[in-house]
Amino acid sequence: MNQPLVISTCSVIQPALITVLLPVYNGEEYLKQSLESVLNQEFRQFEILIIDDCSTDSSFDYLQIIKDPRVSLFRNEQNKGLFFNLNFLVTQSKSPLIKLWAQDDIMYPNCLGSFVDFFNKHPHIGFSYSGRDMIDEQGVIRENKKVDSTPTIISTELHARIAYYTGSIAGNIANVCINKKSLDEVGPFNEQMKISADFDMWVRLARDHETGFIREKLIQLRDHDKQLSRNEKYYFNHVKEDLEVYRYLDNYVAPEQKKQGHKLMRSTKLVYYYTLMIKSLLKRKLRLAHDYYLQLSKYDNFFLLSFSFLKNKIIKSRDPKLFTGLDR
Repeated sequence: MNQPLVISTCSVIQPALITVLLPVYNGEEYLKQSLESVLNQEFRQFEILIIDDCSTDSSFDYLQIIKDPRVSLFRNEQNKGLFFNLNFLVTQSKSPLIKLWAQDDIMYPNCLGSFVDFFNKHPHIGFSYSGRDMIDEQGVIRENKKVDSTPTIISTELHARIAYYTGSIAGNIANVCINKKSLDEVGPFNEQMKISADFDMWVRLARDHETGFIREKLIQLRDHDKQLSRNEKYYFNHVKEDLEVYRYLDNYVAPEQKKQGHKLMRSTKLVYYYTLMIKSLLKRKLRLAHDYYLQLSKYDNFFLLSFSFLKNKIIKSRDPKLFTGLDR
């Protein structure tokens, strides 16, 4: 396997207390703003490891002109994918904390310092994640008055309950910081996954470690149509990989919590997956619909799931978005 090329390396003498990992692929539209938000952090004792995944736009040209001593730059000669890149950068890191980052998003100036302070207070946690402001393609903040009542320290049991309800607790890699020691214990991201390896990592870390939540909004998370998880051709991968993660979760929670978790999923996650199967049928993608059926029937009682789908479809209960476009 070809290893990434070393383009430049960090020359800071003072040891970094936190490492920022930034995988880049065709990110020219937002990359400069994203990287500058890291370089301009109030907390200064960090390193930035960047890998360009064989971009075909001007991203690599821009990265080569960055002359900050805290930056190390690598490049793949062929596209390897997000989770290969994260794993490689982890092996190059020299600090006890790993801050994951994304080319589309923006750090508030106190972001890195807040994560370092949090881990100093709670060194036992496996990873932490923060609040975030959602922004659109133009960088406009989308108002959100919803109050998140999640506690500061999340037990394994509570993390499992949240996972059954929402999936990935953090929702994105960009607001996550990982305890390097805990990461070494559970092993690298699963590079066989295209979408859900982050969710898989949180579930593995949360098995034996508590999770931290910083309520303060420390980043701006950009929502746009070019994101991989919003590409329809990857929806099936998302479902298949999510269910693989849930099987792992099922294996370490108590039997009663597993039972309650599956019951909860029949009104949330599994109903959404069922909806994707129905949409495939309506579009006459019979092979794809059959593949969805196989995945769902292997994981749960298909009769109970069908009943739950019909009940939700009729009353359009908690989340009408589950059925958006189904009748078109």
